[in-house]
Amino acid sequence: MQIRLTISFIVFFIFLITGCATKKMVKQAGDLENAGMFRAAAELYYQAVKNKPGKTEYISGLRRAGFMYVEDASQEIKSAFSRNDYQKVVYDYLTIEKFIDRTRAIGVNFELDQEVRNIYRNAQSNYLEDQYQEGLKFLSEEQYSEAKKIFSEISGINPDYKDTRTYLITSTVEPFYQSGTQYFNQKSYMAAWNEWHKVVETDNNYKDTRQRMDQALSERYKEGTLLLMGENFPAAAQALGDVYSVNPNYLDVNSLFIEARNEPHYRSAIESLKSSRCRDAYYTFSDILADAGGNYKKAADLQSEALKCGEYPVVIVSNEMPNYEADGTEFENALMQQILNSNDPFIKIFTLPGLNPRLGRSMRVVSGNLNRLQMKELHDKHGIKAVVFINFSQYSKSTGRVQKAEKTGFERENYTNEEGIMAYRDKLATYHVLSARNQVTLNLSYQLIATQSGQILLTNRLSLSETDDLNYAHYEGDTRKLYPADYINSNWVLNERNYSSLQRLLAAEKTIIPTEKLKEGLFKSLSSQMAKSIIEFNPEK
Repeated sequence: MQIRLTISFIVFFIFLITGCATKKMVKQAGDLENAGMFRAAAELYYQAVKNKPGKTEYISGLRRAGFMYVEDASQEIKSAFSRNDYQKVVYDYLTIEKFIDRTRAIGVNFELDQEVRNIYRNAQSNYLEDQYQEGLKFLSEEQYSEAKKIFSEISGINPDYKDTRTYLITSTVEPFYQSGTQYFNQKSYMAAWNEWHKVVETDNNYKDTRQRMDQALSERYKEGTLLLMGENFPAAAQALGDVYSVNPNYLDVNSLFIEARNEPHYRSAIESLKSSRCRDAYYTFSDILADAGGNYKKAADLQSEALKCGEYPVVIVSNEMPNYEADGTEFENALMQQILNSNDPFIKIFTLPGLNPRLGRSMRVVSGNLNRLQMKELHDKHGIKAVVFINFSQYSKSTGRVQKAEKTGFERENYTNEEGIMAYRDKLATYHVLSARNQVTLNLSYQLIATQSGQILLTNRLSLSETDDLNYAHYEGDTRKLYPADYINSNWVLNERNYSSLQRLLAAEKTIIPTEKLKEGLFKSLSSQMAKSIIEFNPEK
């Protein structure tokens, strides 16, 4: 009910404002009418009638002022015609005609006498003829901008006057047509095409513009094919790309444009493959195939050859984590998963037990050194090119025991005493603070070692600790009333200053992240860093 009343009030308020504004408008209209300014008065009365349709007072005002305006305007038109001022006759007549059309739409009719209508027809004929001749003069002098203004004016008054439509089009597009011709003669074929395109956007059949556009495109196409034959690939790609951008179906421009873009890269990739830079070749062939829609010469076969050539099989070996052997295996698995998630096409991950169970047992070392003969066996018998060796130098994880400390505080009650003054009533209360810490720490170093030569290709040290603390307060009563207390001079004293700190403890998180969850996050973070460095390592450089 309250909402409906509010909406009704708003509507009434808007209505009141509009009504006041309209009354003010009518008063101004009356003042203007009394001053003989009938056109301005009529416009205000017109607006008032629009605001308040059917208001007799406003309609009467519009009829009075409008009638006088039409009468005065008619006299002005007759006077201007007698002075041969045909322009004034035309525009005054058009203005008053628009006024009559607007008032007719709201039910108030005015009429121009036949004499004024005849005067307008004669004046329009004379004025448009003068303007028409002036427009032809500008066209003959190639002053197209001035000609366009005149023929636009004629079209606005009488669009069917003689061949105004034709000359308006000519004055609009001829500058572009001529500009295109100049560009074409300068062998700037695409600039010419663009200028002529502006012409056909206005008139698709203007002169021979369509044929000339085709000619410009043909010339640019010829330039591109000659540049391609001369193996000037960048310039050929630019020229053929210009043609393709405006007509991708023009002759065989699509295939030639693809060739101009990709041939230099194709040749470069072949040289990379010959020089055993297989990764560079693979990625270049990939780019070519993506650009060419999956098919360009022998790029697909050569890409496969480059992939096979660039494959980099590796195994992961680590020392044992004392007391946490399962966690060591879990970290290895996390690293393998990170590498697999990268979808790197070259790195192939193998497990030692899967390749050679005997080596899997013997290569898990404590000293941090790998047996040279065993690595060579991995290379010669299994094609493994490198070993990722992880040395866990320190690893610890601890699950903290929750400590529960009893604390003394006050629960404060507010009340109004007999004198009407706000006072406090404090009573001792007991609450508890619970705390614990879970922590996982891992320090490691790792190396990427070539199995054939024993060369250390990559080495790094990583260290990370993940910790979560539990620290909150618990109270059985109304926590908002609880204050901490200090023990001073054998008495408990309410501590107002630390109220906010205690409230934060009462609202603190009451769960702690489990150690196993902390371990998962730590393993993921460290294995991600390791995987990134291994994937980014390029053995061909």
